[in-house]
Amino acid sequence: MQNTPDRNKPRSGKAAKGKQKPERSQTLIIPQISPEMLESARRAAMEGKTQQEIEQAAMEAEQRRQAQAGQTTQNTVETPKPAPRTSAPKRKTRAEAEAELDQKIHDDHLWLNNPVMMRGLGLAPVIAAAYNWDNAVMLCAAAALLLTATRVLAVAICHLTGNRFRPVIYAYSAAILYIPVYCILYAWFGTDLTVLGIYLPLLAVESAIIKRMESPDLEPVGEAFRRGINNTVGLCIAVLLVGFMRELLGAGTAFGHVVMTTAPLPIVQQPAGGFILLGLIAALWTGIANAYTHFKREEVRHQYAERRH
Repeated sequence: MQNTPDRNKPRSGKAAKGKQKPERSQTLIIPQISPEMLESARRAAMEGKTQQEIEQAAMEAEQRRQAQAGQTTQNTVETPKPAPRTSAPKRKTRAEAEAELDQKIHDDHLWLNNPVMMRGLGLAPVIAAAYNWDNAVMLCAAAALLLTATRVLAVAICHLTGNRFRPVIYAYSAAILYIPVYCILYAWFGTDLTVLGIYLPLLAVESAIIKRMESPDLEPVGEAFRRGINNTVGLCIAVLLVGFMRELLGAGTAFGHVVMTTAPLPIVQQPAGGFILLGLIAALWTGIANAYTHFKREEVRHQYAERRH
């Protein structure tokens, strides 16, 4: 009896491998459905629309959602960010406010710290030579040409020498600059310069011009120029005021024109009378300036006292 092959027995070898079908993996793609699409499809189904109309309504809902999302993003990008808040300026203390006020008073060479009326600089030429308006104008021109130029030149040289030999540098700077200054003044006023006498060359060593040599601090050249201009203007104001008052009271004239037939105080044309007149003007000037500075200091004190309460 012949053995029949078992049909149920799996075949082995190449024949079995050749008849096996390859398994294919299938990927199921599920579209992303938003809540808006579901809500639109639900409403369309309740209204009895066809499947195509339901799908169209869902797609329109999704397009509207994307459009709104894109507009919101654009508005968010284009909206400017608020500017950062700047921190409030720090309030100054009473000591800082008083120090700032003192610095302003020190820098006010026109009124509160005038070199002639408040500090007593340049008294000799003012008392001896500025007994009328014309002499005061010549002294003012000489001081204007010497004071600022001497200060700037001396400071520049002191920067080069490391602030050594400061008094010598200031004295020699004024003496060297006096030569071109005298030539300029002679071209302007001619032989009228002789009425100033020895007091014109004395300006080269006058304390109003070389006073800065006593300070050990070395200031910048720009600061020297600014302060030189302020001192020059303050000195010229004082010289012109004294010259005008002495001419008016001593000769009864103003700017060379007769104002009064009789001079009230002829003695002020003399050096002694000029000294007394200058002292009276300086006393009045100083009193008003001190009253003003006292008022400003009291104002600062009351201001910070109110803040503390």
